[in-house]
Amino acid sequence: MQIAIPILFAVGGLTVVVFGIRLVFNIGGAADTYAAKARARSERIYTRLSGKDSLTMPSVGHRGLTTTNFRFRGVGFTFAGLIMLIASTFLLVLRH
Repeated sequence: MQIAIPILFAVGGLTVVVFGIRLVFNIGGAADTYAAKARARSERIYTRLSGKDSLTMPSVGHRGLTTTNFRFRGVGFTFAGLIMLIASTFLLVLRH
């Protein structure tokens, strides 16, 4: 049981790194897809709350919903995953 937690942490870190790299390099259109989904969700929420159509939606709502923003998030995910991998490796080395 003591070794299972660092191994699960390493697997989680590796998963986060892969997801981050996928966003950074837009592999399979991941960043584009997430940006489009976020824009559509933002428009639905704006329409629901204001009762207006999306043609009158202010451009401020789209500022953080670009593909570039999701690529930056991918960089953050990649670094967080690398830190998780390094920490879990360190824990595994310390236990043996």
